[in-house]
This record gives sequence, structure tokens and C-alpha cells, in this order.
Amino acid sequence: MEARQLDRVMREDVRATGKRPRDAFTDMMTTIPKKFKAADTQAEVVLQMPSFQSVRRQLSRHRAERCTPVPDPLNVPDQLRVTLRGREAEDDGLYKDERFLLYSGQGGNGPLKYYY
Repeated sequence: MEARQLDRVMREDVRATGKRPRDAFTDMMTTIPKKFKAADTQAEVVLQMPSFQSVRRQLSRHRAERCTPVPDPLNVPDQLRVTLRGREAEDDGLYKDERFLLYSGQGGNGPLKYYY
């Protein structure tokens, strides 16, 4: 029961924040000693937990809901050229439509690189 609850929290964390699957799994495993003080309870929860390999693809799908992949890096849609903070800012906010840092190389003739 406890392992199932931790798994649900981990998946929700990936969906809500776009956290990488390996990081979410590691964070979830490190919370076990904090949540369960008894060593036998910790061991039981760890045994009930799925392995990273068994949940990796599912977590990646959950993350994909939040983090839209860019199909063509040379033609990035406008909605993905704005930072998350810029998308979620209020209409009159300071960071409304804040752009990613774009770099096209010296002289401006190289391929665009996006930094976020």
C-alpha cells in the first residue's frame, strides 16, 4: 500500500513538473527512509517498489505530456520559444512572453541553438 502511494506521487511529480524519470525515481527512493523509520518497513516498501527499468517508459510518457518534443529544431513553434515562466506570467507581468536565449553563432549565420 505504501509503495503504491509513493509510486503515484512520483508519477504525479513527473506529470506536474516535467522532472526527468531517473531524477524522479531517485528522489522517490531517497524519501523512503524519511517516511518510514523502521528498517523492516523500509525493506518491505523497497521490495514492493517497481524497478526503474520497469517504470522508465511510463514515466517518460508522463513527462512527454508536460514537455512537448520539438519535431524540427530549425523550425521551433512560437509557443516553445517562450520560457515556462513567460507562458505562466500574468498578462501585465514583467516576464510575460519571456523568450529563450537564442544563439546562432558568430556573425549570425550558424544554426540556432536554444538555451533554457
